[in-house]
Amino acid sequence: MHDLRRPISRRSAAFCLVGGLVGVVLSGPALAAAAKEAAYAAKPPLVAGWAAALDQRAQEIQNAPKAPATRIGYGAVVKLGDGGMIEGVAPAMDVPPAEVQAQAPTLPGLAPVEPAPPVVISVRSPLADRVGRISRRLIELGYLPADKWTDSFNDDVEAAVRAFQLAEGLQPDGKVGEVTRQALDRTPAQTVALLRRAAAAMRAQQASIPDTTVLVNLPGQSVTLIEHGRPAFTMRAVVGRPSRKTPLLQDKITSVTINPTWTVPPTVLSEDKLPALRKKGTTGIKNAAVYLDGSEVVNTQSVNWWSVDPGRVRIVQKPGDDNALGRFRFNLTNGDGIFLHGTNDPRLFSRDLRAASSGCVRLEDARMMAETLLGAAKVTPAVISQQLDTGETKTIRLPNAIPVRFVYWNASVDTAGVVRVHPDIYEDPPTLATPSGQSGSAAPAMSANPAAANPVTPASTPRPLSKPAPLPVPTAHAPTPLSSASTPAPAKPLPTPTGM
Repeated sequence: MHDLRRPISRRSAAFCLVGGLVGVVLSGPALAAAAKEAAYAAKPPLVAGWAAALDQRAQEIQNAPKAPATRIGYGAVVKLGDGGMIEGVAPAMDVPPAEVQAQAPTLPGLAPVEPAPPVVISVRSPLADRVGRISRRLIELGYLPADKWTDSFNDDVEAAVRAFQLAEGLQPDGKVGEVTRQALDRTPAQTVALLRRAAAAMRAQQASIPDTTVLVNLPGQSVTLIEHGRPAFTMRAVVGRPSRKTPLLQDKITSVTINPTWTVPPTVLSEDKLPALRKKGTTGIKNAAVYLDGSEVVNTQSVNWWSVDPGRVRIVQKPGDDNALGRFRFNLTNGDGIFLHGTNDPRLFSRDLRAASSGCVRLEDARMMAETLLGAAKVTPAVISQQLDTGETKTIRLPNAIPVRFVYWNASVDTAGVVRVHPDIYEDPPTLATPSGQSGSAAPAMSANPAAANPVTPASTPRPLSKPAPLPVPTAHAPTPLSSASTPAPAKPLPTPTGM
């Protein structure tokens, strides 16, 4: 009788070995994901981690040895070809023709006058000194070799400027404009002050920032979507100009409108569009309807707009590629007419200074934001495309409102973990408004600069980008919320007033 135990044992061992290998292969991604989750869980909360990174960077700058710092100063934009020596040509002297000279009385023996050749004169460019300071500063920062100093903005200087701009998170256009100039002129003490201020603001506000939120940083002019405590993406944004600041709000996105209309907000109506109607008889807005006392005005040239009060006028722009809100509007609940939206003019996103709106926040990639948020409502990108093609306005409510936090942080940590410093865009930063839906006593106003009461460093920080001179670190800020003027209700139902 044969002993079958040995073959069976070997066969079982083989099956066990294969099964074990398959199990390891299949469980590999799960184990890696679990390890990644465990590593992430061991990290501090997102905002606290950002604040710690800013403090660490500030300490590194403080501990660094002192180095010379050439100041460039406020002045003209300089670019490739500026500075150095410039040549001027003095035109040739005009003389009468030879036949005319022959007829004119001349002294005996005097030869006819020959025309003088043009004279080339080389003079030093008025921008040479400025380019020289830029070169010196780039050498000090390590972006230009010491033997490459020049007062002529050549290819070497342009390459060094681009490298500096990339390191600072600026547009690498190779030109030294006001934003790049301020970054070059920023002293270590000023950088430390901005970092400490931002870290203090983060710690003061981290408890009010949910794990899933849309974060709007005004000095950074950026919008970040945080999902489950992790940054999903960050995009450039256009925020309110200094005369129409974006307020610091605690709000929420309740719905997304595809193909929105744009109702001109009261401030823009009274300060911009009604004066245009009075002077030119037109609003200057493409594909827009003008309502007077609730009735549409077919011929705007036929109305004496000088006798019309702003409260009687309503201007609504129809959906389409010309719409000022672009193709998407993200609806909030505040009473200031502030919301997020796309744009019909993306050129501003290529600039470093993007404080140019009337208070609302324009998104560089509104469609990506819409697709991400509407995914929770089971709306696919294909459905969004179909709705866009119809040209009809449709508002989709989110199953769960997404919190939105407007912050004023002078520094941030980008997706690569690099610390970025953002100078002030407002001379008097706004204060944190009461969260939407709460009474005024429920949440006290919070300064955008929590370090103001106890300044960390008595250093100065650059004035907002619209101003040339440096300013000390502000010690207090008065509330300057953006509010909309009240208007009487129209006689006929019209789209809800919105801001831009």
